[in-house]
Amino acid sequence: MDFRNVIRKNNIRTRLVVVSYILLMLIIGLLADSATHPDERIDLLDNMLAFITFQQLPMATFIILALTFLGLIYIHFRGHKMMLAGMDTKEITLENASTPEEKQLINILEELSLSATLGYIPRLYILESDEPNAFAAGWNSKNGLVGVTRGLLQSLNRQEVQAVMAHEVGHIIHGDSKLTLYVGILANVILTITNIFSQIFIRSAGRSRNNAANKAQIILLVLNFILPWITQILYFYLSRTREYMADAAAVDLTSDNQAMISALKKISGKHQSNEYEHSSTGQAYRKAAYIFNKGDSVFSTHPSIENRIAALEGRKQF
Repeated sequence: MDFRNVIRKNNIRTRLVVVSYILLMLIIGLLADSATHPDERIDLLDNMLAFITFQQLPMATFIILALTFLGLIYIHFRGHKMMLAGMDTKEITLENASTPEEKQLINILEELSLSATLGYIPRLYILESDEPNAFAAGWNSKNGLVGVTRGLLQSLNRQEVQAVMAHEVGHIIHGDSKLTLYVGILANVILTITNIFSQIFIRSAGRSRNNAANKAQIILLVLNFILPWITQILYFYLSRTREYMADAAAVDLTSDNQAMISALKKISGKHQSNEYEHSSTGQAYRKAAYIFNKGDSVFSTHPSIENRIAALEGRKQF
């Protein structure tokens, strides 16, 4: 199986999802402009065209873009720190690695970083949790990190741990943490703005005599109920495609698909036989980033273990 081709195909799917979010945001902005200050002489579509060509000032669209920009800036500088919130963690460095297990982890991460030509070594954390899992965050030398749980280290052998860490380095290579955080901001801005305008229009129902404004208000009201489903489905689809990409990156970096397959089977087996506590502060942020999460539907952040193994074995194309 050509794993680099898997990465290429999923990159195309990612671009389509991001473009979908941007188009949704643009449509919401233009509808809000048409609903609040339309040209009464023309219909809804002509109003939207007038705003997009700047024949009229699209003030609502500018406000939405400004809020999005501020959200992206905040996430850019703070998002990766949310991943460690509420967890009992220990950063492992060359200086403080005191056990053979910790020194082995450092060596594995150094080897993978060199193989991936990152140009730096991500920070390494051990999370004191019995749950076998791992995650990555960040996208450059300032914020890149890999976290593995104590439960994962106790469940897997060296080759399997290396495969899991290669998967996480793959997320860093592809900028998945940044991408999912950015898309999360886009989705939240879309839903928040739609909900705000919907509440305003409900309270002022029937006051506007302008046909274009009334149509825009009705569409926004309908979208207020539909968009939460659409944005969630797009977000989860994006997350699943990035998991396939990270699995492919793990094989590319280690030249071994069997270690990754074995690791997934063991991690899945542990989760099936145990219930793990998920009440920590940063759990919501780590959930989509973990290497394993239960579920296999349009509302799942991860593909099923069966599908991931099938892709790793070359039995299915994704």
